[in-house]
Amino acid sequence: MKRFIPTILLVVVCIGGFWYASSQNFFQEKKEEPKSLIVLKQEDVQSLTVQTADEPVELARNDKGWDMKKPTTVPINANQVDSWLDALGLVTSTKLVEDQASDAATYGLDKPVATYEVMMKDGSKKGLKVGTALPIQGFSYVQVEGSPAVYQVSDQSLSGLSKAPLDFADTSPFKFESDKVQSAKVTWKGQSWTLAKTDKDKVAAEANWKLGDKELKGSDANPLLDELIFLHSAALPQPAAQKTVAGGELKVELTLNVDGKETTDVYEGKLDQDQVWLAKQGGQWAYPLTTADIQKLADAYAGKPTQPAS
Repeated sequence: MKRFIPTILLVVVCIGGFWYASSQNFFQEKKEEPKSLIVLKQEDVQSLTVQTADEPVELARNDKGWDMKKPTTVPINANQVDSWLDALGLVTSTKLVEDQASDAATYGLDKPVATYEVMMKDGSKKGLKVGTALPIQGFSYVQVEGSPAVYQVSDQSLSGLSKAPLDFADTSPFKFESDKVQSAKVTWKGQSWTLAKTDKDKVAAEANWKLGDKELKGSDANPLLDELIFLHSAALPQPAAQKTVAGGELKVELTLNVDGKETTDVYEGKLDQDQVWLAKQGGQWAYPLTTADIQKLADAYAGKPTQPAS
């Protein structure tokens, strides 16, 4: 029995050593902590560029917000720009593939599938180049502007950056506060419907309204106002001077109480095949809206039930 004691002790030591090594992950590849690739202050960004397989998009900051320099001039939704800059700052790598990559073509970075770049207030550039996909599904090779390192980045982390011009555009023709609305008159193809507040001094949700001769509560009137607020174009707006909208099939007259004074904003729209170009009188932009959306608006004001989606 004594001669087996050293063997037993050796087995016990080996088992203990194996358990300790396993608990310390000695037999597993150490996972890298996610690393943020771009650090920036949004207020210091002066311009941004999105280059994908589609046409490039270039925006530049001005005194009041943003201008689109490429591919064309359109009104900009500043919230969408902020969201894009947020997305750029949230891109993280899951692994460093190569610290000093000498051959960009190996990773498809000599001809990137996408480039995202910002110009900062101090004149420096920050950006990402996206190369080919990894053999691991859902990941791509990425390089940071000015760095030879190549990273493995999830496509999900990059998904918020691939944007078209329309994604940055302000596509809503109607901009008003529901509580300031006194009346909304919609005319479509010769028929008119008027929604009017009867409790002039109350907010929209608490006021009583009339749609024609029918009395409505605020909870029923608000969705009708939302029909206007939620209208948006599915294509880029164009300068109003380039579109003839006066005397068209659509007209919306909004009477608002602004600082105790009533003002009326008039919007006119004209049919052009399967869309309606709508512009505010005196406004800068004309918005292409689908006839289906305009018919849905008219049906809502006519009191027709909404058709379920097929």
